[in-house]
Parts: sequence; C-alpha cells; structure tokens
Amino acid sequence: MGASEPAQVIEDFIKLFNSGDLDALLREMYEDEAVLVPSPGASVSGKAAIGEVLQGFLALGGTMSLVAATATKNGDLALTHSKWRLDVPGGDPMEGTTAEVVRRQPDGSWKYIIDNPWGGSVLDTQ
Repeated sequence: MGASEPAQVIEDFIKLFNSGDLDALLREMYEDEAVLVPSPGASVSGKAAIGEVLQGFLALGGTMSLVAATATKNGDLALTHSKWRLDVPGGDPMEGTTAEVVRRQPDGSWKYIIDNPWGGSVLDTQ
C-alpha cells in the first residue's frame, strides 16, 4: 500500500482502521519511533505502544469516517489536519480534529511521525 501523498495517509488510516488490521495499520501508517497522542495530555512512542492504544480503539468495534482533510507539504514533511468521526455500536460517537506530522519515506510513501487525533484540544489540559 503506502500513501503516495500526505493527505492520503489520512484516507489510508481510516480504511485500515475499519478493516481491523492492526498489523497493517502499524506497518503502513507509522514510522518505528512515531508518537501518538491517545488522549489530550498523554503520548506514547514506538510501534509497540501505539499498537496497544490502537487495539483499544479497534476493540470498540466502531466505524471511522472522514469528514474533511487537508495537508500542507514542505519538502519531505507535511502537516495534516482532518475531522473524523468514530461511530461505536451502542455508544456515543467519538469525534475529533487532528494535527499530525507525516514524513516521506525512502520508497516515496508517507507515514506518521506524530499522530495527534485530538488536535488543539491538547491545549485544554494545560
């Protein structure tokens, strides 16, 4: 797979999330030492820790959808933003606005180096 453009990272993440394939999510979406913000005020780094967090979200059995997305590229780095929604069976939907950094890989694909699905709401914990 592999995203060929920065904004495609967001679309690919949602496809892989909805497929429930944790191994593909980690392999295709994240650099080895990437950082993920699982909730405002917290962060984890490395694929093992990211995998634990994502497994918790996958266990909800929900379906994620993309509301809107954009990317601003500067050479081999890009800042992406998206609005997402996770509909959880029998529960309230989760929604967020992201702020993420992706980097072009040697093979030309793009992967997360910083994945913050909560965007500016991390400032609410300051």
